[in-house]
Amino acid sequence: MLIKITPFRQISFFFFLASVSLLQAQSVEIWQLQGSSGISPYQFQSVNTTQNIVTAVGADFFFMQTPAERSDNNTLTSDGILVITEGPHGLSPGRLVNVYGTISELEGMTTLYADEVQMLAGQAPLPSPVAFDASFPSPIPSPLSSLERVEGMRVSTQEALVCGPSDYYEEAALSATPTLPQRGPGIRYPGQNNLPVWDGNPEIFWFDPDALNNPNNRFLSVGMRVSATGVLAQWYGRYTLWPTQYSTSGAIEISPARALETAEFSLASFNVLQLRTDEDGYAQHVQKVARYIVEALRTPDILALQEVGSLTALQDLNYYIGLLSPGLGYSAHFRVGSDDINVAYLVRSRIQNVSITQLGNNEFLSIGGRLHDRPPLLLEATLPTSPPTPIAVLNLHLRSLLGLEGAEADFVRTKRHEQAVSVAAMVQARQSQNLFIVGDFNAYPFTDGYVDVLSQISGRSSLGALVPPQPLVSPTLVDYAETLPPTDRYSYIFDASTQQIDHCLSTQLSHLSASEFRFVRGNAGAALAYSPNPQIIPRTSDHDGFVLYLQPDFPVTTQPAPAAANPWLVAPNPFPRTGGTLYFQENHEGARLCLLDANARQLAQTQVQAQQSSWQPNLHLPPGLYLLQIQTEQGVQYERLLVH
Repeated sequence: MLIKITPFRQISFFFFLASVSLLQAQSVEIWQLQGSSGISPYQFQSVNTTQNIVTAVGADFFFMQTPAERSDNNTLTSDGILVITEGPHGLSPGRLVNVYGTISELEGMTTLYADEVQMLAGQAPLPSPVAFDASFPSPIPSPLSSLERVEGMRVSTQEALVCGPSDYYEEAALSATPTLPQRGPGIRYPGQNNLPVWDGNPEIFWFDPDALNNPNNRFLSVGMRVSATGVLAQWYGRYTLWPTQYSTSGAIEISPARALETAEFSLASFNVLQLRTDEDGYAQHVQKVARYIVEALRTPDILALQEVGSLTALQDLNYYIGLLSPGLGYSAHFRVGSDDINVAYLVRSRIQNVSITQLGNNEFLSIGGRLHDRPPLLLEATLPTSPPTPIAVLNLHLRSLLGLEGAEADFVRTKRHEQAVSVAAMVQARQSQNLFIVGDFNAYPFTDGYVDVLSQISGRSSLGALVPPQPLVSPTLVDYAETLPPTDRYSYIFDASTQQIDHCLSTQLSHLSASEFRFVRGNAGAALAYSPNPQIIPRTSDHDGFVLYLQPDFPVTTQPAPAAANPWLVAPNPFPRTGGTLYFQENHEGARLCLLDANARQLAQTQVQAQQSSWQPNLHLPPGLYLLQIQTEQGVQYERLLVH
């Protein structure tokens, strides 16, 4: 590839030769190259486009845009385009260029592969960016994304909401709308068979902080805000803002469960994300899960776990919980299935008469093969009341949504439906018990359009599904997530849409009531980069756990031992170099806080005043590990702060 950088208006024999190939090609505007569909009408053709403005640059590529006065002002065509040079080009934003090359579609993005580039004299003002707001990108679905019309152009967003955390590619998802996009009922747009249709949340766009060699940020988490100006690329199906400048605000959301009230018990469920002894980073992972159980879930009385690889892994987890909370006394209950991840329980010692039964292990699909790879695990026990209060828990991890469409769709839909029918029969046979059905259902609170798993298990009416539920469960089960505001009903984030696939249902209870249900935040919305650090809670898993607080009618005969390591402050980790804010969970008047470096040297301190809710050390901290010393009447404890 020959790249010629030639001053504009310079009359020379060299300029004449460089221009010959440009004159031989079709002379077109960028908006003509883009066209009004997702594919350029000039694909695979040699073209010549002149006097366009460079808007952003990379090492071997740049973006350019038609000057405003030459735009066709058509809302269906874009004025910007990506140019690949595959070598140094010496360009900077604001330069005018002529480009000769070939049009192609690169991972869905119209791209001009340059054979010759001429840099012209002078500097032009950059085109005004297209502003993203609550109405654009359009929240209304269409066959062609509304963002296609600004592909390659300058765009900007102000205080966009992070709705999908930084992922494996170190990209985050954003929305210019005020609330988190949610997964809705039905089949993704355009839908089929007159069934419910989910719009797919077309308002979502992506953000790659260092695509244009800006400083990276791998810790963007749900609830944070991003303001940025840059260009819009389409990459592997994602419309992604590549910023020329950006800023962020806010911090990761961490919301530990509250401590138990007098005469309360807690039931929790948590998908621990393939806790297997043969996984890379197992030692860090098992310690991190233990910390989440102790510090975030607050050591629940009954803990249903999903994706536990083996009894060894469960016993290791129990060991590390014991290190964080000595004397807690969890018993581990595990039954192997036919998968490499299983359901299991940890049960505190004050829960009495515990028995465990694996259900459905010998059931088979109507089309052949095992029905339950991870058979439901039934726990039956009594709460220590006078008289004893019976309780039962059915721990589920059902077939995933993967393959619901495509070549394996018939198998996946059949398995999901027949598993749900099987569980519904288990539930109906135990309607007289205080039965809680918890775990990772891999199903939404409503129909996905193909199989309505939750309606099948809960017995409530369905909005419709390709495989309709059977009327097996009556009376209808109680769904505790319905006590939460609709915007808080999620346990997982997929493709930047919040969704609830972890559920807590029950039969009609006798001499027992639920006082509160809550999701424990810090995982689903946390950046993936938090996951390797076992000293902090965020991103222990890709699921948020939940806790249900229970109150028996009868008097309690034993009280729980005080849970260790109940944190009363929330600190962002990594901690900002310029000094982040520490938020107090409760009023702790009189507590003394000291920020120490790794050598225990005091850097800052404060005495907590009445009604004080936060502290912000006014420091510039080099990267490293720091300690926060917390001194109260109960003694001294330490929290680790990691500064990147």
